[in-house]
Amino acid sequence: MVIDSIFFTTPDDFEFTLNVPSSKLVLNDTLLQFQIYQLKKGLQPGDSLLLTMNSSYQAIGIENEVSNTNIVSNGSFFNNSSFLPMIGYQANYEIEDKNDRKKKELPPRKRMPLLSKDPKSRMDNYISNSSDWVTVKTIFSTSDDQIAIAPGSLKKQWKKEGRSYFEYELDHYSLNFYSFLSARFETKTKMHKGISLEVYYDKAHPYNVDKMLMSMEKAIDYYSENFGPYAHKQARIIEFPRYASFAQAFPGTMPYSESIGFIANLEDSDDIDMVTYVVAHEMGHQWWAHQVMGPEMQGSTLLSESMAQYSALMVMEKMYGKDQMHKFLRYEMDSYLRARGTESEKECALMEVENQGYVHYNKASVIMYYFKDMIGEKNVNAALKNLVDSFAYRQPPYPGSYELVDRFEAVTPDSLKYLITDLFKKMTIFSNRVMEANSKKVKDGYETTFKVRTDKMYADSLGRESKIGIHDWIEIGVFAKPAEGKKMGKALHLEKLLFDKIERTFTIRTKEEPYQVGVDPYYYLIDRVPSDNLKKISMN
Repeated sequence: MVIDSIFFTTPDDFEFTLNVPSSKLVLNDTLLQFQIYQLKKGLQPGDSLLLTMNSSYQAIGIENEVSNTNIVSNGSFFNNSSFLPMIGYQANYEIEDKNDRKKKELPPRKRMPLLSKDPKSRMDNYISNSSDWVTVKTIFSTSDDQIAIAPGSLKKQWKKEGRSYFEYELDHYSLNFYSFLSARFETKTKMHKGISLEVYYDKAHPYNVDKMLMSMEKAIDYYSENFGPYAHKQARIIEFPRYASFAQAFPGTMPYSESIGFIANLEDSDDIDMVTYVVAHEMGHQWWAHQVMGPEMQGSTLLSESMAQYSALMVMEKMYGKDQMHKFLRYEMDSYLRARGTESEKECALMEVENQGYVHYNKASVIMYYFKDMIGEKNVNAALKNLVDSFAYRQPPYPGSYELVDRFEAVTPDSLKYLITDLFKKMTIFSNRVMEANSKKVKDGYETTFKVRTDKMYADSLGRESKIGIHDWIEIGVFAKPAEGKKMGKALHLEKLLFDKIERTFTIRTKEEPYQVGVDPYYYLIDRVPSDNLKKISMN
């Protein structure tokens, strides 16, 4: 197919010039930030064209509010899509709100392309529709007292005319998605298995630097052993100012906001260690997205965001044990349940998720941890390693979410195959609750009898629920009195049982005095009302 024109979506805050050889500018829409260049001679398959672009940003005068926080005096952070034109039409620039579209007499916005096995529909990855894997070489000039950071290994550094220069080059081809940062940084580094672990931070914020290095080390160990080798010679965490509150993974570099990591107070040992978790999540993206990348299609963020969530959960479990994970799962469950109530269009099953954060982050955490608990960590990781071995850095067509789900199904015992449907292909909701609980003193301890009810539903995209028959393995438990400030005491009895009817009554004997009982007490299942899974015992 001959290319006779090139479309460009232009950046918001930067002035730029674009040189497209042997072409004519036939459309320059400055309002919608869109240009079309018509080529005098069409590009044949295999042809190439050298484009040169110049972008600039200059703040003039004193603004009432900061209009561009990408470029600041100490803590600049921008990526390639923020200051360079993007080739092609970018659908993410479209108006999303359906009411705004209706006011402007626009048709309903198309959602992500449907999940498909057709190779022709999987030729673009969901990060960039203008390129596949690229190499990047950067010469970065900044203020004399700052360190500039770009993707790849630092090849050269020098000073000239009162400015500092840094030359970087990627060691492995990567996605066309990379960042640039510059600030007055302190640095702390550690070599681990031939990889330079590095944290760049403001000298006033040293609090969690060691924790970040430890999280990178633990992530490298677990992911390399279970998924495959790390592709870069360095892993960098870089602080940026709290104009924004997020962390983000680029090839080998992970910018991290001061507000959620570098100044986070982690003194309370009962709190979830979100600094370690976020670092482990971003490290997970060095495999899930930066090695295995899904197409611009439903389900792609299952391969990236959801697997980064699972990866981080496993690092956290190895470091802190299951008790910390149970707390995190409850947090994720609550976040998912709140968010699905505000969905303005339609909810999707995890296998068909359409870049919906409450699904691919919050719900996926609960689902993946439960799935791991049911079929075993080794089986889950074997499927993930097979996926990496099959698709890491592979040229298009990119793998759809079914490639992962099919591998999960292959390692799932026949008796648990229903999990593949319930967890990935359907939106499954439970209503598990303890109806009543009584205990009495007996000769060798205590005898506790409790009645539970377990309803199971499938929800459609609009949230309408239909009850279905239950035939599920669900955990029950009896617990001691919790210590002060705790919600649950130690488990006196835990057991997974096959539930094949809605209501069941259990009688459990324990040596120690019980305080409460639970059905799915650690919130492995997506539950409509998690708060009634536990009930305090009445003593007879």
